[in-house]
Amino acid sequence: MALSDNRVTFWFGCNMLRHAEMIRLSIMLLERVGYDVRAAGGPAYCCGTAHDQQPQEASNMAGRTVGRFNEAATKDGRDTVVTWCPSCHMHMTDIMAPGNTVAFDIAHISELLAASIDRLAPLLIVPVPRRVLLHRHMGFATHVRINDRVASLLSRIPGLDLIEGPLHPGHMCSSIAAVPAARQAVVGETWSAAIANRADTVCTIFHSCHREFAPLNGRDAIEVRNWVQLIAEAMGIEASDAYVEWRTGAAPDVAAIERAEPSRYQALIVPELRALPAISVDLAK
Repeated sequence: MALSDNRVTFWFGCNMLRHAEMIRLSIMLLERVGYDVRAAGGPAYCCGTAHDQQPQEASNMAGRTVGRFNEAATKDGRDTVVTWCPSCHMHMTDIMAPGNTVAFDIAHISELLAASIDRLAPLLIVPVPRRVLLHRHMGFATHVRINDRVASLLSRIPGLDLIEGPLHPGHMCSSIAAVPAARQAVVGETWSAAIANRADTVCTIFHSCHREFAPLNGRDAIEVRNWVQLIAEAMGIEASDAYVEWRTGAAPDVAAIERAEPSRYQALIVPELRALPAISVDLAK
């Protein structure tokens, strides 16, 4: 995409309750490299995948969302929809776009930032002295070369020493979370690799993976960060992480919960905050 075609819609999906800070950072990074960003997400822009057991309802939701993106493309010139969530991206490219008339292109945020590296690299001026192990999955690579792109972006950060961790099945951790043994194996293998490689940071690519590693933050002197947070650090942008804080004992923001609808917070977030970590033993011992 040429910078002259810089008007984009950033489709953040359904995770604003959990990862508002990560989403805001993603938008900020796009804006810093020159994109005019309009954010869209939540129930009004549902991809329908959460209702796959009700095909007609899912289809209607998907069609409505495509229609709204078409309107943004034709009326506002936002003819690229930028994804953040791999499930949204795959659902759009595999089901929503083939099943509906679309007036826009689809791209993952990592693709836009990689394509804008000439504008991004000069902004990475703050050294980030971390030894980072990158948590990776193989399932999204058929759509976007996500592991290579994120590794390439992180390699531009001054002071950061990058290690590519084990390559796991699925497109992100949520795809295996329903199988406890598989979930434990994936998290355990990554964490063990971080210890073996003397990493001080495990870096997640996707939000569902971030949720699996969040309760481990600080264990074995290892921090958990997302790739957009590390890029923000290198740009001198404050990159807090409320979800990690929640999972390690901090109190959630009551005002934010009230704004987001308390019943949904209770149904969706509270069970996660009470869940045990995927690994419960100290792997360093």
